[in-house]
Amino acid sequence: MNLLARQSIAPPRRDETVFRLSLWGTLFSFLFVLSGFLVGVALFVVGYHVSRLWVMIVSVLFTLIVGGVCSVIFRTLMAIRSPANWLARIGSGGILLKYRSYLHDDSPGEDPIALHLSWAEITDAQLQQEIHTSTDTDGTSRIKRWFLAIKLNPRYLDIDRVKAALEFEAQRKPAHFKVDDLKHELFIARKNRASDHEITRIKKEIDRVKQLNPGRQSKTRFHHRPIVFISPDLLKMELTHITPGKKKLRELLAQYSTVVGDQTKQFDMEKPMTETEFNSLLTTLLNRGERLEAIKLVQLQRGLSTSNAVAFIEKHV
Repeated sequence: MNLLARQSIAPPRRDETVFRLSLWGTLFSFLFVLSGFLVGVALFVVGYHVSRLWVMIVSVLFTLIVGGVCSVIFRTLMAIRSPANWLARIGSGGILLKYRSYLHDDSPGEDPIALHLSWAEITDAQLQQEIHTSTDTDGTSRIKRWFLAIKLNPRYLDIDRVKAALEFEAQRKPAHFKVDDLKHELFIARKNRASDHEITRIKKEIDRVKQLNPGRQSKTRFHHRPIVFISPDLLKMELTHITPGKKKLRELLAQYSTVVGDQTKQFDMEKPMTETEFNSLLTTLLNRGERLEAIKLVQLQRGLSTSNAVAFIEKHV
């Protein structure tokens, strides 16, 4: 097992296949939301020409909300097109799993971002489909997602070291947040009338961090973790929209390791779940940054109020 930083990862070899997130789903979402933004602009123009103030106000609010969503999806789209968008590399030497999200490519380059496992360190692998069902005011919705579950072999692998690396990554903030911390430090230093030397040092550090992360000053923090542990020795990675597809992935895994038959799990938030099912679904939702759905799950399955459900979630993030 090796934990590799960005600069330590060599280019793919000829016998390796690289799996990435597909561009098309996010592109379709962006175009759909962009069309809503244009509709909002058109409604404002119509309201202006017919002198309807309420139409103008509603269209402005709608356009601002949709525009914000459009901006976030556009950033995601650009991240998918970047070299950081890859999930796994599979070859004769083992499997390289990237546990830093492609959305956090602005994070420190010296931190480990990928885990290399030899085939001896993997007991078996399995493709799992999860079907999530929930009911709200809009009716019943069913979402299908695919995951790769890898069972680790504790005989050849230090699993605690892998867990520590994933936990560190989950708690780490994007690098540009450090600027905010330094600005707060500068504010406190001025408030306490620190020496000119100390204030100059903090200012230089702010400039240095900004130079390391040019153009990365957005306040958006994506809660996205590609890999999590779902049991003491079982890793789980989402691959709902990957390219090449799941068939190619299954073939490669079978070539080098033991592949267990595909499994389908169904989760209905409205129905009682076992502790294992609850923890699995909660982990999946938090892993994808779907915090509102996670709170809803806790409320339904634990019978907690919103505030208590939020406190429950905080303990698991």
